[in-house]
Amino acid sequence: MARRCLPNPCVMLFLLGMIALPAYPHPGSGIFVDGQERVFFVDTGGGVWRLDPPGNLTLIHRHAYHWMAFDKNGSFANSQALGKFDGGSFELATPPGAVPALIISSDFPVAVGNDGGLYYVPYKESGARELIRRMPDGSRSVFAVLPADTGPEAMRWVNGIALAGDGALYVTDNDAIRRIARDGAVSTIRKGIRADDCSDPPPETPKLPYLRGLAVAQDGTIYAAATGCRSVIAILPSGSPKTVAKAETPWSPTGVALSGRDLYILEYLHTPGGDRRIWIPRVRKVAADGTVTTLATVERARSRQNH
Repeated sequence: MARRCLPNPCVMLFLLGMIALPAYPHPGSGIFVDGQERVFFVDTGGGVWRLDPPGNLTLIHRHAYHWMAFDKNGSFANSQALGKFDGGSFELATPPGAVPALIISSDFPVAVGNDGGLYYVPYKESGARELIRRMPDGSRSVFAVLPADTGPEAMRWVNGIALAGDGALYVTDNDAIRRIARDGAVSTIRKGIRADDCSDPPPETPKLPYLRGLAVAQDGTIYAAATGCRSVIAILPSGSPKTVAKAETPWSPTGVALSGRDLYILEYLHTPGGDRRIWIPRVRKVAADGTVTTLATVERARSRQNH
């Protein structure tokens, strides 16, 4: 198992006072794997890491945001359209001009579509949730309107967003998964989702199973981090959800990524309270044969003199 101490103090997450954020704290969920089997993931207490085979960790960006989008064609690599807008902060985690590019987001899950647009759902205190498309030239439009989540409280955001191979976008609510087609048509893939063994949810968890990060395989199978159940579930085009990985307490998954038939999982050490420095991330891999391997765990420096 690869370990690396964080060499510098945490750059605290930029907090926006213009919107009322959810009361519960939550670690980040951005994770992607490139064609060289390098894993990129967000660390809400430290920044953005790159995990190179066979297990070397490198801190590539020091802004500790929650979400990340993989811009494979570099649509925003030289764009001036990123910044602070719609109640969030968006910026490159890779050098200007680098292709592919990584875009990090402070407050909302983000994805870059096949059209090169940046997609996200801003927090909304009331009314319908809007899926926004922002293009590299700075133009902004409402691409789709999402239905309300089922439950006693209105869903004011989405927990995760991912691009599928056919160009459709998928989003997670606490217990539902929606699909937004390339023409903006919205459909509900599954709602009222349940996962096995939710008897020990992490502290301050919203409605179970509390689905967050997701990834969609070429065969249509959807993988989702059921953070409230400390597991990753697979939802086949037909059939009931099944658990494909389980984390031991106090760990819980927040994000997933696919590379071929291998599944990569971002997990966090979930502890009560809002101290992001003690939310330790790790990356695990579920191979096609079901073998689970811990690839790396971030270790914090223990004292200021070690920074």
